[in-house]
Amino acid sequence: MDIFERIRFARDEALKAERTERQRLAEADNADLQRAASVRLATRQAVREALDDVLDEKSDPEAELDGDAAGASDGDDVGGQDSPTAQ
Repeated sequence: MDIFERIRFARDEALKAERTERQRLAEADNADLQRAASVRLATRQAVREALDDVLDEKSDPEAELDGDAAGASDGDDVGGQDSPTAQ
């Protein structure tokens, strides 16, 4: 495994952790839990974005979440790849 593969792996793991924190934030039932999850989420995002910068790539957690949930794009992203206006 070369260094860039390792960095991509670390970035993908940070993205998974980011999803976990988003879920925790959604499930938080009081302000303290929301604040804690929010801080962790911001940290995970910063790590993922830094690894994206190193790789000169752009990962999109929202697209990843939509793709994982639906298995494919649902076509309702305005101006996105599935948009009839996208060329």
